[in-house]
Amino acid sequence: MSSFNLVQIVPSLDSGGVERGTVDVANFLAEKKIQNFIITSGGKMIKELDERFIHVHQLPVASKNFFSYPLIARKINQFIKANNINIVHVRSRGPAWMVNLIAKNNIKTIATFHNVYGGYSYLKKMYNKGLSKMDHLVAISDYVKETIVKKYDLLPNNISVINRGVDTEYFNQPLDVGIRDNILKTHQIDTTKKIILFPARITSWKGQLEFIDVIKKMDTQNILVLFAGDTKNKSYTKLVRDKIKQNNLKRVCKILGSVNQDEMRSLYQIADLSLSFPLRTEGFGRTVSESLYSKTPVLAFDYGGVKNQLANLSDMFKVKPQDFQVLPAKIEKLLSLSDVEKKEALEGVQSVIESNFSKINMVKQYLKLYESFKS
Repeated sequence: MSSFNLVQIVPSLDSGGVERGTVDVANFLAEKKIQNFIITSGGKMIKELDERFIHVHQLPVASKNFFSYPLIARKINQFIKANNINIVHVRSRGPAWMVNLIAKNNIKTIATFHNVYGGYSYLKKMYNKGLSKMDHLVAISDYVKETIVKKYDLLPNNISVINRGVDTEYFNQPLDVGIRDNILKTHQIDTTKKIILFPARITSWKGQLEFIDVIKKMDTQNILVLFAGDTKNKSYTKLVRDKIKQNNLKRVCKILGSVNQDEMRSLYQIADLSLSFPLRTEGFGRTVSESLYSKTPVLAFDYGGVKNQLANLSDMFKVKPQDFQVLPAKIEKLLSLSDVEKKEALEGVQSVIESNFSKINMVKQYLKLYESFKS
């Protein structure tokens, strides 16, 4: 029998790194036959959970209405008492404030900082700092820990770093050729060209518009750019489509939209280069390690959590943040690498990811943390 009874609280389980981490931890505990709970407002990823050992309770914890928090907090408290929960793990700022409104006498609380969060106004900083009012904190990268210690004046010895994890076991399975062929056919992807993959949600801070300006400066005869990521931000997606059209780049740039895990893995495999150019720092940036684990060269802004992942790699994979001027030359150099040069440049990178940035490493560290809070 487990020494802990855990509930994770996450606003929704639709998509994203926060949600993926929640599901990965819950399913790992289920594999160990450890009953655990999730409180969420809902989402399509619920179907990925092991129903035998994971119990989902739906509450409106995605609410941004602070005046609703006391009522939601009361319902969370009732759930905690009814199910003898002794560890509450919050993964977002709103749920953290809800938990802060209940008595925490018989429970241990954990919060994961999935990013450093923007905003420098007093109210915004107070809202962000709600996560820090737990018994123990987790940062998803060294960068996140260093930043929140300074930004919120926190004690570093109360913060564990548990890096977000790539599912290396999944990536080591044989590639489904049918899925790869289907995505090539569906999107009419010409594999005789040099394929540049931009794996990111299509939203303003991910840098797609700025990258189109980079493409304009390049010889595009033998290049195909694939933007792979959800297009829920309709207004920004329209801006990207319009800019592609205005610059006569429709034959060069394709917007694939949202792709599933299998499709993304196929895209990593066919890509000659994967990019990460967010306009602000990311807490981790998992597509960088996923690309590298797929033996696909990466070019990325060298800051935030990505900097931690690139630490042991050649400078050819790194770009000074916001330095768009150097990108055409850097991209052309990476696309011209021979297979031998590419192999040499990526030597040992898979071992580094397995040791530091793998899913199995992440979930084992969370289990160890939970077990350290024995009641």
